Amino acid sequence: MMNQLKHKVAVVTGVSRLDGIGAAICKELAEAGYDIFFTYWTEYDKEMPWGVDQREQIQLQEELLKNGVKVSSMELDLTQNDAPKELINKVTEQLGYPHILINNAAYSTNNDFSNLTAEELDKHYMVNIRATTLLSSQFARGFDKQSGGRIGEPKDAARLIKFLVSEEAEWITGQVIHSEGGFKR
Repeated sequence: MMNQLKHKVAVVTGVSRLDGIGAAICKELAEAGYDIFFTYWTEYDKEMPWGVDQREQIQLQEELLKNGVKVSSMELDLTQNDAPKELINKVTEQLGYPHILINNAAYSTNNDFSNLTAEELDKHYMVNIRATTLLSSQFARGFDKQSGGRIGEPKDAARLIKFLVSEEAEWITGQVIHSEGGFKR
């Protein structure tokens, strides 16, 4: 599988902690041969119980590089209007146009439901909905410029099924997965 992924670029947002989901995604993809570009936002992490340890981004980069892949990162505030374009441009400049985008960044709050504020909801919407949608849209614009497309084949569906029944997919349940090869509607 690693040969299939060699020199493909994966972008993962929201990678701030070595023990977080974003770092785990980066590690799995790097082990599979993807070049990795990840983002983090320390201002947000300062507000969270886990705080900020900026050495963790460097430690993660060093760990990923041991897989023989290219790795780059940037601090990025996804609430900013130009963040999606800035990110895709930076990735393209440093590693090439990305092949995969993982929208992992999320805004959460330490308040319970009965104490939510409009400001917290606005931050939530800006990162979890607006930024995710705009970044996905910016990412998709580049597909028209990329080569390598092909018509889907029955074996594509069979490989998806093989994965879904494997132990690697044991945590995926009750989902509708659109296996369309990037088909634009």
